[in-house]
Amino acid sequence: MSISSALLNATSGLSAASRRADIVSNNVANALTPGFARRDVHVSENVVNGRGAGVQVNGVTRATDQAITTDRRLAESASSRDQIVANAHATFNSALGEPDDAFSLFAQYQNFESSLRSLSQTPESQALQSQTLDTAKALVSNLHDLTAQAQSARLRADGQIAQEVDVINDTLKQIEDLNTAISAATAGGRDATALEDQRKILIDQISESIPVREVRRDRGKVDLITDEGVFLIAGKAQEIEFSPASTIGPDETLAGGDLSGLTVNGVEITPGGDGTFALRQGSLAGLFAVRDEIAPEFQTKLDGLARDVIERFQDIDPTLAAGAPGLFTDAGSAFDPTAETGLAERIAINATVDPEQGGAIWRLRDGLGATAQGPAGNADIITTYLDALTSLKAPPAGTGETGFLSAASIAANITSSIGQARISSETKLAASSARAASLIEAEQRATAVDSDLELQKLLLIEQAYAANARVIQTADEMLSRLLEL
Repeated sequence: MSISSALLNATSGLSAASRRADIVSNNVANALTPGFARRDVHVSENVVNGRGAGVQVNGVTRATDQAITTDRRLAESASSRDQIVANAHATFNSALGEPDDAFSLFAQYQNFESSLRSLSQTPESQALQSQTLDTAKALVSNLHDLTAQAQSARLRADGQIAQEVDVINDTLKQIEDLNTAISAATAGGRDATALEDQRKILIDQISESIPVREVRRDRGKVDLITDEGVFLIAGKAQEIEFSPASTIGPDETLAGGDLSGLTVNGVEITPGGDGTFALRQGSLAGLFAVRDEIAPEFQTKLDGLARDVIERFQDIDPTLAAGAPGLFTDAGSAFDPTAETGLAERIAINATVDPEQGGAIWRLRDGLGATAQGPAGNADIITTYLDALTSLKAPPAGTGETGFLSAASIAANITSSIGQARISSETKLAASSARAASLIEAEQRATAVDSDLELQKLLLIEQAYAANARVIQTADEMLSRLLEL
């Protein structure tokens, strides 16, 4: 080997060692940087005219494990959906309260029943009459408040869907721009790993809302496709379309065309739908579940409770004509079985018994249709009311309950079923969160920086650098001796 060849080999070795030292030190510096993936320098023998001519740096790559990353994203999107669903069940469970809570729906039934029982024993007591009316009003007010919470949850979920869609559309545009920048850097032989880190972070953000898979294209570009098969990026970013609602009533549904779904280029991807491309996981799927399934189901149970209470007190007062509204009314009118939706929002106390509405409280004792007060000790109508409230009846279908139950038992069973739904959803969340955590750890093992290993590499790089420098020094000494001859 000639001295010039030795110098050329050593110089290329110094250059490669310098590049490797730069990458290793960058790895160590970013060991705790979120989204940073370990870099590796790839070198190979440089061959000129069939002879070795040192080494050449072929490029820098990021440590990746696409299979684990894909699984991790799917697991996180499932956990995101489960978190939103669990939160919704917990909210409704808390709103209903536990049976022994003073504010719970079951407690309102018990209070009304106790008031009626006390009044049946002392029907002449104006204080007990007022107490009975107040407990009836409290029951109605509770149903109104619970309905308001159900509708608020639906409207809030709809607004969050709109916000997430806007963020996703903006993020898709950013990924498209990064694709362009990465492609240009790759074509120019420049390091694009930092841009790839940024793109990975953005794809992770999208995947929490909509689970996606990467499709590798030329020059480092990627397309994004939903887990169900709809392209969100196909060279160009596609736009997800959604129209938020300003208000949501109890009878407004997606199926009825009152609420918006999700589409991409006319393809329906609305979660919860029967279509091939309907999203099944991600936070958007969770929000749609709240808006179109969980909250409406809760509302249906409340409407069933309202129907049960109204029907129990209808056509039992001898002072009223058949079909006239009883103690509990549908916004002042008799209940129409074909208009159960939203009934818990409309249920009201009959105005004839409520002094605040121009009525007289003594009609609790003497009958809603009475024109004058009757005997102060007559408890017949009060007893009829009490029997109606405590009698065992088949619950309305909307409650989801079966058998023969008293009014309070129906409320207790619904409270229990909502509590069971909360427990079930939290159990599912715990399982999906554990799976996501394990995959996050597996991905970190495959792609994160091991500071100890990187420092070991740095020692080897230092030795290689010193060896190449020694070769250059020796060649310099040899050249100097030759020139002295």
